[in-house]
Amino acid sequence: MQQVTFINKLNESITFSINKPFLLASLDGFSSVTAEINSIKGYSQDGSTYNSTFLDSRQLVIGFSLLADSKEDLMLFRDRIFRVFNPKLGEGYLYYSYAGVERKIKCVPESVPIINIISRRKDCSGEVILIAHNPFFTDIDEKLIELTTWTGGLNFPLNLPFTLKQKGENIKNIYNDGHVDTPIEIIFKGPAIDPRIENKTTGEFIQVNRQLTSEDTLYITTEYGNKKVEIERNGVRENAFNYINLNSTFFNLGLGDNLIEYSTKSLESKGVSIKYYNKYLGI
Repeated sequence: MQQVTFINKLNESITFSINKPFLLASLDGFSSVTAEINSIKGYSQDGSTYNSTFLDSRQLVIGFSLLADSKEDLMLFRDRIFRVFNPKLGEGYLYYSYAGVERKIKCVPESVPIINIISRRKDCSGEVILIAHNPFFTDIDEKLIELTTWTGGLNFPLNLPFTLKQKGENIKNIYNDGHVDTPIEIIFKGPAIDPRIENKTTGEFIQVNRQLTSEDTLYITTEYGNKKVEIERNGVRENAFNYINLNSTFFNLGLGDNLIEYSTKSLESKGVSIKYYNKYLGI
């Protein structure tokens, strides 16, 4: 069965499904979003030249019915919907589940929910309209890829002669099986000198011209509008954007294969990992 759950800023939630009292009636906007196509038209040109495409914000409409055992319960359920879908609370998360597909999207109620009451009845219908300013659905859980690998080491029961664990290669392929490119968060644990992450598939790299001690952890975020370079020590983060190599590119993972390599001068990092969400055009 299809199921949608909205969780607001106060961590209050409502789930619409086939179960009463909140019955899911219809969904709109989950599989489509309008796009803006930019083109250039030259003097005396037939047609135009394509430039780029950008997606608009996504409008999500949830049609529902309320089914209660009494008129009093009906009014309580109605009041709960008003409380959870309060536009003044700002953005929350909408979770979708059906036939093994589970995704989420950040959105905000566009208006106060519409709920039609009919006198002397213990049921009613309504509609909630949400706006997702970032139009992409994502996985529920963030993916974590460890770039640091180890091979060999002791086996139990102990076999002689034995070998010590050895560090593997500093490169790993990350496959983006979403619908579009996606930003990443890089976690680089010191020690390191001028830590660098490169997407060998595209040739793009990010390098921070700074020495990290064994107590330092470097965090790099490549998300549009939220780019960050920070160094954490003893639980305190400081801005390190001014140490970025000027030729760096805050790259995304492209669709398909991305061969990611990390490197550092002289010192050996304790660990490097990448976090990301797959992004989807619809459900």
